[in-house]
Amino acid sequence: MALLHRLGLAALLLTLASTAHAQTLLVAADHSLTAAEYAAKGMPPIGHPWHEDELRRAVGVLQKIAADDPLKLPRLGSTASGAVFARLVAPLLLPHAIAGLPQDGTATTLPREPTTTAEIQNRIADLSGYAQPLGALALLYAKPLAGDFCFDAELVESTRVALEVNGRMLLLINRARAVHGATSPPPWLRQAHQQVSYGTVLTIRGALFIYAARRAFRPQWRAELATVLQNWVPTLMSLLPQTTHAEMLAHLHGLMLEDPQGYADWQQLQHAMTFAEHGPPAYAKVRPPRRGRHKRKK
Repeated sequence: MALLHRLGLAALLLTLASTAHAQTLLVAADHSLTAAEYAAKGMPPIGHPWHEDELRRAVGVLQKIAADDPLKLPRLGSTASGAVFARLVAPLLLPHAIAGLPQDGTATTLPREPTTTAEIQNRIADLSGYAQPLGALALLYAKPLAGDFCFDAELVESTRVALEVNGRMLLLINRARAVHGATSPPPWLRQAHQQVSYGTVLTIRGALFIYAARRAFRPQWRAELATVLQNWVPTLMSLLPQTTHAEMLAHLHGLMLEDPQGYADWQQLQHAMTFAEHGPPAYAKVRPPRRGRHKRKK
């Protein structure tokens, strides 16, 4: 996980924490551009799955557009920009699997799952490259919550894809651990496990804060977000170190107490997360990766 991704998620948490229980927001008007208009501003063509650098370039273009007018961001299901938004939240076909795909971006079969250690390591690296721009994308759709309108459908979808990316990386790490054995993992696997686990914890916390921001959602989209959380969070927790579970459950419990209107939904999610505590054990504690080693005093 890139440092910028973690900082972006932290900023997202602060934004949502300060707006969770204020007056309900209006859904943003759709002033989005067409695919050709986004392309004229520097966005990559949407006719093929994007590589990591293409997704990063696309999000960079949207950051400049949103700084001028966030209502011009792509929208889910929009006649003007729906295809652009769909490409933004579907970057998960990996670069080495793209060459044989049709130009319209569809695929008749899923890419082959990695089996060797080298393939797993490369796949984890590919997916981790998507994490930072996807975190930045979610932040773009969350920022207006500090104002007077919201992007509820887009916020749900960007949250879903962020959870999915982390889930895929954790599953790959779990597969690599099965190959090597938990007692003797290579250094790259230990580092990947630590960094991805730390990023996943932040992503889950961000998703829970988003769910607590009741004013940001129409009822059907909050229900859709609840489904996303119930589908992904227990799975993610089953793959995370058990030392992280108590803190996340305490975090969820605090949000649940502050949202009596949605208590039943929170309780259902809490039950699923508690069940996830029986997942596989992990060999590394989750903590922020060190920026550098400190010199020992003589």
